[in-house]
Amino acid sequence: MDIEMLQGFFFWCMLVNVGIYACTAIAVLVLRDFVCKIHKKLFGLDEETVYKSIQKYLATYKLLITVFNFAPWIAILIIK
Repeated sequence: MDIEMLQGFFFWCMLVNVGIYACTAIAVLVLRDFVCKIHKKLFGLDEETVYKSIQKYLATYKLLITVFNFAPWIAILIIK
């Protein structure tokens, strides 16, 4: 595996993960009541707890994208 392939790998991983993140964030914004209703039925959580949990999930996912996709891609661009 050469450096070009590794660079492409991290770039496409980042794009896929950012796409998943964006779709999830948009779905939560648009379908907030629906998401809260489902989680209330499944887990017995109130709306505020569900929304806080979703925000925590999105923040963690964004951090993981940065650490495991964006940072290695930038590092490869720098050393190349």
